[in-house]
Amino acid sequence: MTEKNFFENVYKNVGKDRLADIPWATLSANIYLLEYLNTQKKVEGKRALVIGCGLGDDALALEAQGYTVDAMDISPTAIALAKERHPTSKTNFYVADIFSMPKASYEAYDFVYEGLTVQSLPREEREKLISIITELVAKNGTLLVYAHTQNDKDNYGGPPWPLYAREFKLFEQNGLKKISEVKEAETKAIAPSKYCMVYKK
Repeated sequence: MTEKNFFENVYKNVGKDRLADIPWATLSANIYLLEYLNTQKKVEGKRALVIGCGLGDDALALEAQGYTVDAMDISPTAIALAKERHPTSKTNFYVADIFSMPKASYEAYDFVYEGLTVQSLPREEREKLISIITELVAKNGTLLVYAHTQNDKDNYGGPPWPLYAREFKLFEQNGLKKISEVKEAETKAIAPSKYCMVYKK
């Protein structure tokens, strides 16, 4: 089963009445994204992109910050649910494949949010995806990455597959500069740590 079919099946099988059953859906914006935005001034005339937007809550947080927001997901059902949940939002929710982004989107976004998307893909696809994501960030723009991480000796399996430190380094190798990081260990020993990185171009 492809990643596209996997995510589409999850959203379709759950339906709008049981959204809390979606494993990665918190039905609220990511806490690390909110904490970062709370340290920033409101913006005007700037563009933001949410990759793998799911049910749309992270997009709404960026919209409230003043950004003009594009929010993409590979699942048509996820996009339909996001539009239904946020009928008054000005966010552009649309179906897209991150591996097929138009050239016009490169260096087009002042803020890019990537939450749990890279870790959902097999490791052989991650380097290419990380390269694409960094190219979407505008000059002087910001990228916030939220993922789970594991030590070099860990192997949690997947999907999802928590990122190793060397995989986070790929963002810097593609021309970004790390400006902050937050790592929070899970309470259960069998679970990977939560990790948030903020980069600038």
